[in-house]
Amino acid sequence: MRQSRVFVQQDLGAGLRIELDSTTSHYLKNVLRVSVDTGVVLFNGTGGEYQGTVVAISKAQVSIQLSSFDPTDRCSPVSIQLGLCVTKREAMDTAVQMATELGVSQIQPLYSDYTNVARQTTKKRAGHWQHIIYSACEQCGLNRPPALRPVEALSTWMAQTDADLKLIADPSGQANLLNLSATPASIAVLIGPEGGFAAQELVDARQQGFIAVGLGPRILRAAHAPATVIGLLQARFGDLQHSLKGNEVDLGLNIVDIGD
Repeated sequence: MRQSRVFVQQDLGAGLRIELDSTTSHYLKNVLRVSVDTGVVLFNGTGGEYQGTVVAISKAQVSIQLSSFDPTDRCSPVSIQLGLCVTKREAMDTAVQMATELGVSQIQPLYSDYTNVARQTTKKRAGHWQHIIYSACEQCGLNRPPALRPVEALSTWMAQTDADLKLIADPSGQANLLNLSATPASIAVLIGPEGGFAAQELVDARQQGFIAVGLGPRILRAAHAPATVIGLLQARFGDLQHSLKGNEVDLGLNIVDIGD
Protein backbone atom coordinates (compact mmCIF):
# COMPACT_ATOMS: atom_id res chain seq x y z
CA MET A 1 0.00 0.00 0.00
CA ARG A 2 1.25 3.47 -0.87
CA GLN A 3 2.13 5.59 2.17
CA SER A 4 0.41 8.91 2.72
CA ARG A 5 2.58 11.96 2.09
CA VAL A 6 2.03 15.11 4.15
CA PHE A 7 3.47 18.60 3.75
CA VAL A 8 4.37 20.33 7.02
CA GLN A 9 5.73 23.78 7.76
CA GLN A 10 8.09 22.54 10.45
CA ASP A 11 11.77 21.70 10.75
CA LEU A 12 12.38 18.02 10.12
CA GLY A 13 15.28 15.71 10.92
CA ALA A 14 15.99 12.01 11.19
CA GLY A 15 15.32 10.80 14.74
CA LEU A 16 13.09 13.73 15.71
CA ARG A 17 9.63 13.39 17.20
CA ILE A 18 7.28 15.89 15.54
CA GLU A 19 4.11 17.23 17.10
CA LEU A 20 1.92 18.19 14.17
CA ASP A 21 -0.18 21.36 14.18
CA SER A 22 -3.94 21.16 14.66
CA THR A 23 -4.81 21.44 10.96
CA THR A 24 -2.42 18.69 9.87
CA SER A 25 -3.40 16.53 12.82
CA HIS A 26 -7.07 16.88 11.90
CA TYR A 27 -6.26 15.88 8.32
CA LEU A 28 -4.37 12.77 9.39
CA LYS A 29 -6.95 11.73 11.99
CA ASN A 30 -10.20 12.49 10.21
CA VAL A 31 -9.38 12.37 6.50
CA LEU A 32 -6.59 9.81 6.24
CA ARG A 33 -7.79 8.04 9.41
CA VAL A 34 -4.33 7.02 10.56
CA SER A 35 -3.73 4.99 13.69
CA VAL A 36 -0.73 4.42 15.93
CA ASP A 37 2.08 2.63 14.05
CA THR A 38 0.82 3.89 10.67
CA GLY A 39 3.70 4.85 8.39
CA VAL A 40 3.65 8.33 6.80
CA VAL A 41 6.03 10.44 4.73
CA LEU A 42 6.67 14.05 5.75
CA PHE A 43 8.27 16.82 3.70
CA ASN A 44 8.61 20.56 4.23
CA GLY A 45 9.61 21.90 0.83
CA THR A 46 13.35 22.19 1.44
CA GLY A 47 14.06 19.00 -0.53
CA GLY A 48 13.79 15.33 0.20
CA GLU A 49 11.36 13.57 2.50
CA TYR A 50 11.34 11.67 5.78
CA GLN A 51 9.90 8.31 6.65
CA GLY A 52 7.84 8.55 9.81
CA THR A 53 5.57 6.53 12.05
CA VAL A 54 2.53 7.70 14.02
CA VAL A 55 3.43 7.19 17.67
CA ALA A 56 0.62 9.03 19.48
CA ILE A 57 -2.84 10.42 18.73
CA SER A 58 -4.66 12.74 21.11
CA LYS A 59 -7.84 14.73 20.72
CA ALA A 60 -6.01 17.69 19.23
CA GLN A 61 -2.66 16.39 18.05
CA VAL A 62 -0.84 13.65 16.16
CA SER A 63 2.80 12.83 16.95
CA ILE A 64 5.21 11.42 14.36
CA GLN A 65 8.55 9.74 14.98
CA LEU A 66 10.87 10.42 12.05
CA SER A 67 13.39 7.83 10.92
CA SER A 68 15.27 7.78 7.61
CA PHE A 69 15.75 10.65 5.14
CA ASP A 70 15.33 10.24 1.38
CA PRO A 71 17.01 13.08 -0.58
CA THR A 72 14.86 12.56 -3.69
CA ASP A 73 13.11 15.75 -4.79
CA ARG A 74 11.68 14.73 -8.22
CA CYS A 75 12.15 18.24 -9.65
CA SER A 76 12.18 18.63 -13.40
CA PRO A 77 15.57 19.28 -15.03
CA VAL A 78 14.05 22.25 -16.84
CA SER A 79 12.80 25.27 -14.87
CA ILE A 80 9.31 26.29 -16.02
CA GLN A 81 7.86 29.60 -14.89
CA LEU A 82 4.11 29.70 -15.43
CA GLY A 83 2.54 33.11 -15.98
CA LEU A 84 -1.12 32.30 -15.37
CA CYS A 85 -3.80 34.92 -15.95
CA VAL A 86 -6.37 34.71 -13.18
CA THR A 87 -9.55 32.85 -14.10
CA LYS A 88 -12.73 31.91 -12.29
CA ARG A 89 -12.32 29.84 -9.16
CA GLU A 90 -12.70 26.26 -10.41
CA ALA A 91 -10.69 26.83 -13.59
CA MET A 92 -7.86 28.50 -11.67
CA ASP A 93 -7.81 25.73 -9.08
CA THR A 94 -7.52 23.09 -11.79
CA ALA A 95 -4.75 24.98 -13.59
CA VAL A 96 -2.71 25.44 -10.40
CA GLN A 97 -3.13 21.81 -9.37
CA MET A 98 -2.15 20.34 -12.74
CA ALA A 99 0.77 22.74 -13.24
CA THR A 100 2.15 21.66 -9.87
CA GLU A 101 1.75 17.96 -10.65
CA LEU A 102 3.56 18.48 -13.97
CA GLY A 103 6.56 20.03 -12.22
CA VAL A 104 6.61 23.79 -12.80
CA SER A 105 9.07 25.71 -10.66
CA GLN A 106 7.03 28.91 -10.28
CA ILE A 107 3.42 30.01 -10.62
CA GLN A 108 2.79 33.71 -11.22
CA PRO A 109 -0.89 34.78 -11.15
CA LEU A 110 -1.48 37.69 -13.52
CA TYR A 111 -4.02 40.38 -14.32
CA SER A 112 -4.66 40.94 -18.02
CA ASP A 113 -7.12 43.02 -20.02
CA TYR A 114 -9.69 40.22 -20.12
CA THR A 115 -9.32 39.03 -16.53
CA ASN A 116 -12.83 39.12 -15.06
CA VAL A 117 -12.02 38.39 -11.40
CA ALA A 118 -11.88 41.32 -8.98
CA ARG A 119 -8.42 42.15 -7.66
CA GLN A 120 -9.62 42.18 -4.06
CA THR A 121 -11.08 38.70 -4.51
CA THR A 122 -7.81 37.44 -5.96
CA LYS A 123 -5.79 38.65 -2.98
CA LYS A 124 -7.99 36.55 -0.72
CA ARG A 125 -7.43 33.44 -2.85
CA ALA A 126 -3.63 33.32 -2.52
CA GLY A 127 -3.80 31.11 0.57
CA HIS A 128 -6.27 28.82 -1.16
CA TRP A 129 -3.94 28.40 -4.16
CA GLN A 130 -1.02 27.70 -1.82
CA HIS A 131 -3.01 24.92 -0.17
CA ILE A 132 -3.77 23.43 -3.60
CA ILE A 133 -0.05 23.45 -4.40
CA TYR A 134 0.84 21.63 -1.20
CA SER A 135 -1.94 19.07 -1.71
CA ALA A 136 -0.82 18.46 -5.30
CA CYS A 137 2.75 17.88 -4.08
CA GLU A 138 1.47 15.37 -1.54
CA GLN A 139 -0.29 13.49 -4.32
CA CYS A 140 2.35 13.58 -7.06
CA GLY A 141 5.54 13.04 -5.01
CA LEU A 142 7.11 16.45 -5.59
CA ASN A 143 9.14 17.51 -2.54
CA ARG A 144 9.90 21.09 -3.60
CA PRO A 145 6.61 22.94 -4.18
CA PRO A 146 6.64 25.57 -6.92
CA ALA A 147 6.95 29.13 -5.69
CA LEU A 148 3.64 31.00 -5.72
CA ARG A 149 4.25 34.66 -6.51
CA PRO A 150 2.00 37.61 -5.57
CA VAL A 151 -0.45 38.65 -8.25
CA GLU A 152 0.86 41.33 -10.62
CA ALA A 153 0.05 42.97 -13.94
CA LEU A 154 0.68 41.00 -17.13
CA SER A 155 2.70 43.84 -18.65
CA THR A 156 5.01 43.99 -15.62
CA TRP A 157 5.67 40.27 -15.65
CA MET A 158 6.38 40.14 -19.37
CA ALA A 159 8.89 42.98 -19.09
CA GLN A 160 10.72 41.43 -16.14
CA THR A 161 10.66 37.73 -17.02
CA ASP A 162 14.03 36.26 -17.90
CA ALA A 163 14.15 32.76 -19.43
CA ASP A 164 16.00 30.96 -22.21
CA LEU A 165 12.70 30.35 -23.98
CA LYS A 166 9.53 32.43 -23.62
CA LEU A 167 6.21 31.15 -24.94
CA ILE A 168 2.68 32.53 -25.10
CA ALA A 169 -0.25 30.20 -25.81
CA ASP A 170 -2.54 31.61 -28.49
CA PRO A 171 -4.66 29.97 -31.23
CA SER A 172 -2.91 32.12 -33.85
CA GLY A 173 0.50 30.78 -32.90
CA GLN A 174 2.35 28.81 -35.57
CA ALA A 175 5.32 27.49 -33.55
CA ASN A 176 5.34 23.73 -32.94
CA LEU A 177 6.37 22.91 -29.38
CA LEU A 178 7.74 19.50 -30.34
CA ASN A 179 9.93 20.92 -33.12
CA LEU A 180 11.64 23.73 -31.23
CA SER A 181 15.37 23.56 -31.91
CA ALA A 182 16.43 25.21 -28.66
CA THR A 183 17.48 23.19 -25.60
CA PRO A 184 16.54 25.63 -22.82
CA ALA A 185 17.37 25.28 -19.16
CA SER A 186 14.55 27.70 -18.29
CA ILE A 187 11.19 28.36 -19.93
CA ALA A 188 8.53 31.00 -19.29
CA VAL A 189 5.00 30.03 -20.31
CA LEU A 190 2.19 32.57 -20.53
CA ILE A 191 -1.45 31.40 -20.43
CA GLY A 192 -4.38 33.77 -20.85
CA PRO A 193 -7.78 33.99 -19.13
CA GLU A 194 -11.10 32.64 -20.44
CA GLY A 195 -11.33 35.35 -23.11
CA GLY A 196 -7.76 34.99 -24.31
CA PHE A 197 -5.37 37.89 -24.87
CA ALA A 198 -6.15 41.35 -26.18
CA ALA A 199 -4.54 42.23 -29.51
CA GLN A 200 -2.15 44.72 -27.90
CA GLU A 201 -1.10 42.14 -25.31
CA LEU A 202 -0.05 39.80 -28.11
CA VAL A 203 1.94 42.60 -29.74
CA ASP A 204 3.61 43.44 -26.42
CA ALA A 205 4.44 39.78 -25.84
CA ARG A 206 6.19 39.50 -29.20
CA GLN A 207 8.17 42.64 -28.46
CA GLN A 208 9.27 41.08 -25.16
CA GLY A 209 10.54 37.98 -26.96
CA PHE A 210 7.59 35.63 -26.44
CA ILE A 211 6.92 33.10 -29.18
CA ALA A 212 3.25 32.39 -29.92
CA VAL A 213 2.43 28.67 -29.88
CA GLY A 214 -0.83 27.10 -30.99
CA LEU A 215 -2.34 23.98 -29.46
CA GLY A 216 -3.91 22.36 -32.49
CA PRO A 217 -7.26 22.87 -34.22
CA ARG A 218 -9.37 22.90 -31.04
CA ILE A 219 -9.73 25.69 -28.52
CA LEU A 220 -8.88 24.50 -25.02
CA ARG A 221 -10.43 25.80 -21.83
CA ALA A 222 -8.27 28.09 -19.74
CA ALA A 223 -8.22 25.41 -17.02
CA HIS A 224 -6.70 22.82 -19.37
CA ALA A 225 -4.34 24.85 -21.56
CA PRO A 226 -1.55 25.11 -18.93
CA ALA A 227 -1.36 21.33 -18.46
CA THR A 228 -1.29 20.78 -22.23
CA VAL A 229 1.59 23.19 -22.80
CA ILE A 230 3.56 22.08 -19.75
CA GLY A 231 3.05 18.41 -20.58
CA LEU A 232 4.45 18.93 -24.07
CA LEU A 233 7.41 20.86 -22.70
CA GLN A 234 8.17 18.22 -20.09
CA ALA A 235 8.02 15.53 -22.77
CA ARG A 236 10.31 17.54 -25.06
CA PHE A 237 12.79 19.05 -22.56
CA GLY A 238 11.96 17.73 -19.10
CA ASP A 239 11.46 14.42 -17.33
CA LEU A 240 8.04 13.18 -18.43
CA GLN A 241 9.62 10.23 -20.24
CA HIS A 242 12.86 9.83 -18.27
CA SER A 243 11.79 6.99 -16.00
CA LEU A 244 10.28 4.90 -18.81
CA LYS A 245 12.13 2.12 -20.59
CA GLY A 246 13.07 2.60 -24.24
CA ASN A 247 10.37 0.33 -25.62
CA GLU A 248 8.35 0.65 -28.80
CA VAL A 249 4.70 -0.33 -29.11
CA ASP A 250 3.50 -1.77 -32.39
CA LEU A 251 -0.04 -1.40 -33.74
CA GLY A 252 -0.98 -4.72 -32.19
CA LEU A 253 -0.23 -3.21 -28.78
CA ASN A 254 2.73 -5.52 -28.35
CA ILE A 255 5.73 -3.96 -26.60
CA VAL A 256 8.99 -4.35 -28.47
CA ASP A 257 12.10 -4.06 -26.28
CA ILE A 258 14.76 -1.85 -27.89
CA GLY A 259 17.00 -1.59 -24.83
CA ASP A 260 17.50 1.04 -22.16
